[in-house]
Amino acid sequence: MPDRCLLNGEGNAEECRIGGGFWRERSTGPRHPLRVVRCRTHNVAFTLYPEGHLPYGRMPVLSEPDEAGEVDTKASLVGAAIAAAEGQHWPEDLIDDEQGPVGRIQRRRIKRLGMLVGFDRPQIESTVLGELGLNAVDVGVGSLAQRVAALSKLGTGSGSWLRLVAAIDHVGRMGSVWVMPKPTCDRLSPSSGALARAMRGPP
Repeated sequence: MPDRCLLNGEGNAEECRIGGGFWRERSTGPRHPLRVVRCRTHNVAFTLYPEGHLPYGRMPVLSEPDEAGEVDTKASLVGAAIAAAEGQHWPEDLIDDEQGPVGRIQRRRIKRLGMLVGFDRPQIESTVLGELGLNAVDVGVGSLAQRVAALSKLGTGSGSWLRLVAAIDHVGRMGSVWVMPKPTCDRLSPSSGALARAMRGPP
């Protein structure tokens, strides 16, 4: 359980009283109930998401490869981009479009992640690439799906997640993003490039 809420900044002398809350049924996110906690000091409630999941998302950003090293392209947002970059559209999601059949849900997932990390811009910021530990050659200048598929180079560990969070926080389209740095840590910390660089390890 965190010991402070999102409204209590570092060095704030006012102590948060966090507790209570409830388990809410999953409407988005991981396939199990999520813990909602309340800070009585600041009268605010927030949901705790596990590592790898974004609010309002139904699948993780990254997924572990299987024993053969293959990635289930339907198990993550990056997997959806890998499939699209290879010309694979999810059959159950094909719809007719002016340009021909396209994967609507697949495309929406790719577009959302691309927007959050700033890959939808004509030129990707070097700072974002630095946070991700990628370079312009890794990401390339191809389609949005090809750019997002490049995130698979990050791997799937906690360091990869911190890189993504730092990039999302830098782009700023999701507002303030907070992470719990370690499973044993009971403090929520604002994500930042400094935090990510300190904890993520080598690229």
